[in-house]
Amino acid sequence: MTGTWALIRLIVRRDRVLLPVWIAITALLPAGIASATADLYADQAARDSFATASASNPAQLAMRGPIYDASVGGLTAWTLGSSLALIGGLVSILLVIRHTRVEEETGRRELLSSGVIGRHAPLAGALAVVLAANLLLGLLSVPALVANGLPAGSSLLFGLSAATGGWVFAAVAAVTAQLTAASGTARELAIGVGGLLFALRALADAGGIGWLAWLSPFGWVRLTKPYAGDQWWVLGLVAVFVAVLAAAAFALSTRRDVAGGLVPARPGPAAGTLTGPFGLAARLHRDTLAGFAIGFGLMGALLGVAARGLDTQLDTPQFRELAATIGGADARISDVFFTFVMYVLSQLVAGAALVSALGARGEEAAGRAELLLSTPVGRLRWALSHLVFAIVSPVLLLGALGAAAGLAYDGDVARVTVATLAYLPAVWTVVGIATLMFGMLPRLAAALSWTMLGLFLAVDLLAEFKLATGIILDLSPFVHVPALLLGGASSSAALLGLTVMAVALATVGLAFLRRRDLMPSA
Repeated sequence: MTGTWALIRLIVRRDRVLLPVWIAITALLPAGIASATADLYADQAARDSFATASASNPAQLAMRGPIYDASVGGLTAWTLGSSLALIGGLVSILLVIRHTRVEEETGRRELLSSGVIGRHAPLAGALAVVLAANLLLGLLSVPALVANGLPAGSSLLFGLSAATGGWVFAAVAAVTAQLTAASGTARELAIGVGGLLFALRALADAGGIGWLAWLSPFGWVRLTKPYAGDQWWVLGLVAVFVAVLAAAAFALSTRRDVAGGLVPARPGPAAGTLTGPFGLAARLHRDTLAGFAIGFGLMGALLGVAARGLDTQLDTPQFRELAATIGGADARISDVFFTFVMYVLSQLVAGAALVSALGARGEEAAGRAELLLSTPVGRLRWALSHLVFAIVSPVLLLGALGAAAGLAYDGDVARVTVATLAYLPAVWTVVGIATLMFGMLPRLAAALSWTMLGLFLAVDLLAEFKLATGIILDLSPFVHVPALLLGGASSSAALLGLTVMAVALATVGLAFLRRRDLMPSA
């Protein structure tokens, strides 16, 4: 562990902007939701009515689980529990991979190891910073919750529960960083594990299979029950889970070479078979794309199975009223379920597309782009070779998601798939933003692109409590996608507008790329 403290200081210095922004925004969010809840539901009768309606809403159950207590604190914990775990988990995965596998991939780990740095110091430093940042985030949310009149003990439990998503997936990322030599693959493996665990928790709550929730960290966040009994002991499950995975990561790191992975890369052919930059990009992206397609296909199948029988099982007056409000008098309960869930999953597809969109930046940061561009390959051809996969990948992922969901649900594959593919322009807009950042601010491209996606998620969350309306709400491209499953009109103008915006953003980004210097260092 020699040199761990020095590496902690280095990590904090490198992320001196990202860490405070993430912590501040996320820590203030619970207080805002608590205040909005108190304003929207002024008396206990209103809160009880909302809780009763939510209990019959499969989409709400899938996204957030049941409401354990219809108080202001209980509704705040219900609203943010899974969401904070999802956001914190994603950020933690990115940070751990950035300060472990990426450092090895770029050669900086080998340079640091030539000094007085122990074998385990880089991983220990990354985990220490990420775990501490999540803990600080949780603790900083407590004073504002108490200021809103909520109990201090329950508020502290909620803050610690909010940190558990980051803790768990930081440990998951620490393990995946040992398995593969490629940072992109390690990142995608960790995100894929997160997606499957979230789907497991959603299936447990929406399908009424309560014991399944105990198999997912997203379930643990909910089962701490802040403001509804305060089950502190559940945090012990998180501590054990994180400790076991961290110990496994340290053990695995001793069994591999620096810059190598436990799963060895397959040797290439004796003679070159790549057909230009597009062939190289296909080789780089194909495994990731195949993994994501399988993951989203399985997720769609799980959702389809969970939706079977919902039209009968949840045929209650409260939910019929909700379905009629959202989709009209003839709206099916299961269609309302799919609309809510697909809305959220489309944003996860946008995250997968970002991985492909930022592939060119990864090649540039590692210095490989400079070697490629020394051959008769222009910058535009090189950048477009990666951008094509960022454009095609959401088509395949949304298609796999919709087709699997439709097949497992009622066999109407075409209807569900078309409704899912309607989110393509919104996802492409996120890709356009990433391309613009890559061209204008390459060193900050990844951080800014993921931050923008996070802001879209935050806007959509705040909109549910009417904290984001009008122009603010319209900033999220996902808001403008019509709900085709609920009989919404196919707003070709909105979808065309999003597509044009995505093309414009990408075009400007490529124009800047042609005029700037290469920046190999990350």
